[in-house]
Amino acid sequence: MWDGLYVVYVLPTPDGLATLDGASRYGLTATRKIGDAVRRNRAKRLIREALRTCEAELRPGLDVVVVARARAPHISFVEACRSLEALLQRAGVLTSSPSTGERGSTVRRAETPVGETAR
Repeated sequence: MWDGLYVVYVLPTPDGLATLDGASRYGLTATRKIGDAVRRNRAKRLIREALRTCEAELRPGLDVVVVARARAPHISFVEACRSLEALLQRAGVLTSSPSTGERGSTVRRAETPVGETAR
């Protein structure tokens, strides 16, 4: 059963750790469940590049953690971008999306639902 490509966690950057320009920080993780080092590194490269494509739309001052799931190294770059953008949109952290309440009030978690493809 397919359980999605990524899980995304978003929190505001703590004041003491904020960068001078207020840029967001990213964390990527791929566990051994994904496969050997080659597959884990491919999954992280896809996530890193997908984040770069939507970085301009991401609100400043956020800590974003992306967790790769088992199917992540087996997809195309276009699929990776669509999935990550859809998850960030659902988390309400893209500037093109409406705000979902006070920013940083809680941890937001977005996951591609089982059987649903990212658009």
